[in-house]
Amino acid sequence: MTSAVVREGEPERRICHGRIVSPEVRMRTAAITLRQLRYFSKIIETGSITRAAEQLHIAQPALSLNMRQLEAAFHVALLQRHPRGVGPTPAGELLYGRISAILGLLEQTYLDVSSLGQAATRYLSLGLPPSLVLLVGTEAIVSASQQLPGFSFSLREDPSFALVDAVESRELDVAFAYSVAESSNVRAIPVMSEELLLVTHADQAPPGEVVTLEQAVACTMAFGSKRDVGRLTLEQAANERGLVVDIAYEMRSISGIREIILKGMAASIMPYGAVEREVANGTLAVKRIVEPVLMQTMSIVRPVKGAELPSEVEALVADYLMALVDLIVAKQGGLAALLKKGNKD
Repeated sequence: MTSAVVREGEPERRICHGRIVSPEVRMRTAAITLRQLRYFSKIIETGSITRAAEQLHIAQPALSLNMRQLEAAFHVALLQRHPRGVGPTPAGELLYGRISAILGLLEQTYLDVSSLGQAATRYLSLGLPPSLVLLVGTEAIVSASQQLPGFSFSLREDPSFALVDAVESRELDVAFAYSVAESSNVRAIPVMSEELLLVTHADQAPPGEVVTLEQAVACTMAFGSKRDVGRLTLEQAANERGLVVDIAYEMRSISGIREIILKGMAASIMPYGAVEREVANGTLAVKRIVEPVLMQTMSIVRPVKGAELPSEVEALVADYLMALVDLIVAKQGGLAALLKKGNKD
């Protein structure tokens, strides 16, 4: 709740979420637009103002101007240049982490407000990591319309850690996420194990059907952030064996990482779903990794409290989710397997 606090001889201030907010802060936040936040996110995800401008279909000078205005509003530098492009400053890293929650809350607010007077409509918001959106995103939407009558369904794409945060904050009803940490606020049910593969340009694939971990880490790598599941899995396995991973490119965009691999600049460690189409058309190659096999576990993540549905509706949602899991396993041709109930390995 927000309330006004006025003392004689002092400027008007407001208390917002337990903090006193001055008129200057209100003025600066009023100057920040959702468009600027979306532009900033795209720059961080691509690691380049030029590439971001191309994908946003705006002129680079206009994009740079929006970023200068955003930095002026916050009164702090948000971007810093490095030899491979641009990246966030510590303040920019904090802002990037908050933007997903801000936009998710806005979307949920829209759904909640627009649903007033439509009590018969139920809502289900599902989050999938990028590799699964590529693998089964279309099927997830189509099957929801068929299996969940009377539901308004929305699909969100984000890295696993961001999806778990969104479920915890009730921005999402349910998510499929990898390597979910224990939490008192979310309930994670492991349902599938999946191999991680070495992904290279088709002309740079090592010989043979499989590669060892030592052969894999000999490649120059491109990865997402330090919370990227594939990166964490590879680094842990490499550290246990005294091996060093050469990460030359870091980009918070699976499409950007694929582009780097397609140009022959680096390799990466990914699940099959992230590159299914490129493997099918022969532009990228995948190799199974042995000694050891790199695996990740996918869980269905839901809030611990506040997500109760009538039993008949819950049964419909559970059937829909498990049918989607079955499809994910089937489309990976032996690289993924269902877990027995209670098995996390």
